[in-house]
Amino acid sequence: MGKVAWFCILLTFSLPFAVFGEGTKQVMPAPGDSGQLCIDKSRNDFAFFDAAPEFRLNIYIANPGEKIFFGLGKITKNDTIRNVVYQLKDPSGNIVFGPVLVPKSGPGFISSYDEAVAGPFILAGGYDPIQHVPAVTGNYSLEFFYPPDQGSAYTFTSYIKFAYFDITVTNTLNQPISGRIWSKAWQFNSGPVMKPKTSNRFWGKLYILSDDSIVTSINCNGFVGGTFSISSNKTGCSATGNINIDRQSRTGFHTYPQYKIFLNDPDSLIFPTGKAQPGITLPILTTPHCETGFVDLGIKVDQDGIMEVFIEINPTPGADPQDIKLTASVFANPGGSGYNIIQWNGKNGLGQNVKNGTTVTATIRFIHGITHLPIYDIEYNDHGYKVEVVRPPGISPAIFWDDTLIPEGNTVNLTGCSDAFGCHLWDEPAGDTNTINSWWYVASAVAPAVTFQVKRAPSYPGSISGEAGHCAGIVSKNYAIVPDSNTTAYTWNYSGTGVAVSGSGTGITLNFGSDATAGTLSVFGSNAECGAGPPSNLSILVFPIPLVTLDPFDTACYNAAQFQLTGGKPAGGDFLVNGAVQTTFAPLTAGEGSHSVLYRFSDIHGCQSSDSTQIIVKKGQECEIVIWVPTGFSPNGDGLNDSFKAFSRNIQEFSMNIYDRSGELVFTSTQPDTGWDGTYKGKLCPVGNYIYMIVYQISPAVQKNKTLTGDLVLVR
Repeated sequence: MGKVAWFCILLTFSLPFAVFGEGTKQVMPAPGDSGQLCIDKSRNDFAFFDAAPEFRLNIYIANPGEKIFFGLGKITKNDTIRNVVYQLKDPSGNIVFGPVLVPKSGPGFISSYDEAVAGPFILAGGYDPIQHVPAVTGNYSLEFFYPPDQGSAYTFTSYIKFAYFDITVTNTLNQPISGRIWSKAWQFNSGPVMKPKTSNRFWGKLYILSDDSIVTSINCNGFVGGTFSISSNKTGCSATGNINIDRQSRTGFHTYPQYKIFLNDPDSLIFPTGKAQPGITLPILTTPHCETGFVDLGIKVDQDGIMEVFIEINPTPGADPQDIKLTASVFANPGGSGYNIIQWNGKNGLGQNVKNGTTVTATIRFIHGITHLPIYDIEYNDHGYKVEVVRPPGISPAIFWDDTLIPEGNTVNLTGCSDAFGCHLWDEPAGDTNTINSWWYVASAVAPAVTFQVKRAPSYPGSISGEAGHCAGIVSKNYAIVPDSNTTAYTWNYSGTGVAVSGSGTGITLNFGSDATAGTLSVFGSNAECGAGPPSNLSILVFPIPLVTLDPFDTACYNAAQFQLTGGKPAGGDFLVNGAVQTTFAPLTAGEGSHSVLYRFSDIHGCQSSDSTQIIVKKGQECEIVIWVPTGFSPNGDGLNDSFKAFSRNIQEFSMNIYDRSGELVFTSTQPDTGWDGTYKGKLCPVGNYIYMIVYQISPAVQKNKTLTGDLVLVR
């Protein structure tokens, strides 16, 4: 622990100067106001033991002999906690006082609002302070500690707040110096929040020092917040690098501390004023990129700040949906060539690519003193903020905001609000447990308009439409691609032989000769600004014509039966009879005469060939059906009339049964050439009369039978 150098004194010197207290006087301008210093470990580490630098409560000592005076009022929340302690650390992190219990009486205790406002000056009605004489210069930090309320955890109900507080720095003459108390993450409490809007309002006024040394004041103007956290930075609720997103208000806790926030105008001897007017060093460079369509704008500035680039794509005056606005951080010393590079992605405000060769105009404005104010958990801001420029002097800046990510808020103002009564209002559903951000800037410089041309290489043409296979032979086929807005000319090529390319643009014709070979069809686009783009290729194969044969058909009688068409090789093709696809041929239907038969075959590549023949359908005596049955026979083995059978021609279906006189079946046959030999079951049948019954089909083409019966005589 560092050396303890605290002691109690009474300030009894005369006070020819204005009385300053830094604390309650600034956050509670009137006795009836609300605004108490709040330590809430469940939210963040503001002013807590061993807090990170951005959450510390700082007291700046600039010169040897300066002193720190300090006092606290009653703990108005969790006053029953007996072991709330505090300590003081020097700039190196050494504890130079404490930890000791927060006083409840005596030195260091502030008993009233008037004492807090008067400060550590008893003769002026102030409180009896605790004093520390710093041994070194730099930032001292005041830290507090209270135990967790649930085991090792802190909950939102366990925070503490002080009725009053004061921290005053004096010089070697014991004169107060304002603008030495600051934090990047203040936390206050303005009393209970009730519905309708409570009278417990925060009227405090805080001073923000941006990193480019611009001081603006924020008059909170009576907002209602209960316990709330307030920080300031360059980008808003996040720092992803996309300023348009970073500046949007968010649901939940999203304050990140960056800028110093003071209770008074920061001491200008320690925190000097930044340059009043930012400067842009000409020329502004533009570098288009053919491969992406992006454009880099190179800009030099003489101090850090924010650059707004308005790119006018639609030539109609004023902002249009196609126009685009870019916002980016810029630095006086970015390294390299000294140019800050702001990149435009080559898309318009509708998200569409701006085509090659388009001339656009960029208006560039350098914004100085950009200040964002993300505040967490302000339920009501029904009066709005008031912002003033403190150093360097200037007019009150416009206030901007974008609450579209908060469902209950959903308001946006990107043109700026300059209402003297206050800007950026919201109600409890939007503000409760959300982070609402506002921003402003205090100075700007505008460069002369810059005109440049978008350059974009032709795009990949996409797939080439058209047949990828060619069956050998002389034929023409068409091929095409989808047009590209960045292409002014197309070049087509075919790597094979025996093929001629005709046409240009997005569609061409390939004329295949009989000797065409396989090859690759390619196409690429080009323009004068960026040259050739990537090619698109289509491999084209040349397949041989299949060898197809068809066997000849026999001549058919007009009354012949319908038959299957066969004899085509290779198998699997189609038969066309007189031009119509058929699988069978019916002579009776087709009629007498010659009928053409074509056999057509396609292989797996779609290559087709055919062969043809004819079927002759004839009519005449040789096609007629004839049948004659004898009246008897003599099966005696003399070689004459030894069997009984019918004599026929062109018979297709036939059956013959022979019966004896008693009606018993003695013989049957289904073939006209098979006759009865006069036996039955191996024995000779007696001579005499028998009966025959013959059934036959009267025409091969017609399913109709005829029956013949008669007597026959068996003699020996």
